[in-house]
Amino acid sequence: MTAIKREERIGGQRLILGDCLEVMQELGPVDAVVTDPPYGVGLAKKTSRYSTAEAAKSYVDDEETIIPLVVAAIEIATSMASRVIVTPGTRLLTFYPRPVSIGTIFSPGAGGMDSWGFGCNNPILYYGKCPYLATGKGSRPNSFASNAANPYMEGRVDGHPCPKPLAWMEWLVSRASAHPGETILDPFMGSGTTLVACQRLGRQGIGIELDEDYWKVACERVHKAWAEPDLFIKDPTAPAPVQERLFDV
Repeated sequence: MTAIKREERIGGQRLILGDCLEVMQELGPVDAVVTDPPYGVGLAKKTSRYSTAEAAKSYVDDEETIIPLVVAAIEIATSMASRVIVTPGTRLLTFYPRPVSIGTIFSPGAGGMDSWGFGCNNPILYYGKCPYLATGKGSRPNSFASNAANPYMEGRVDGHPCPKPLAWMEWLVSRASAHPGETILDPFMGSGTTLVACQRLGRQGIGIELDEDYWKVACERVHKAWAEPDLFIKDPTAPAPVQERLFDV
């Protein structure tokens, strides 16, 4: 019996509704994993527009809930791919498996408050070997600076408390994958930003999301990216019908 409750294939992207810990056991190897997991920023305890009770409904944002889910998923991810990139947040950073490299996204306007003030660094954990060094394409930075605004605050992504800017995920997908057509897995798909980046960059993406509302938002966003392609980037694959389709593509 499959752990996949529902899925859509849109462009080169496969969007799966289900529990990532179960679904990942059914998937074969992938080229890379790029994910921004739920990571313990106290969403369920806040009352700002970023984290209403409705937005945080799919999980209780505490160590007892997040650590067994996220850490277990990252451990599985490192067995599926030779390259894994994770943006873990800062509060639970030390609970993750030991990375081979740590970078950062320096974003003066994007961090939250902690006991030492307003955070400006978003950590990046790297596992495995850099695809550019491994193929003789030279060394590249493991960090970058960004002033990109939170898409939720700008009203561009509805129904998810903390979607990452598309520019961030495009940088991370490009950093994890040196060649178009490679397969990128995001076990914590959320509103689908990683798969939108994959579609725009000509990579094949697999996203897994447990919450059906977020999964539908991701499908809508990926469909829009497929319908409005970059003319200079080839669509990685043609869409294929799977179960009941959300879109006529």
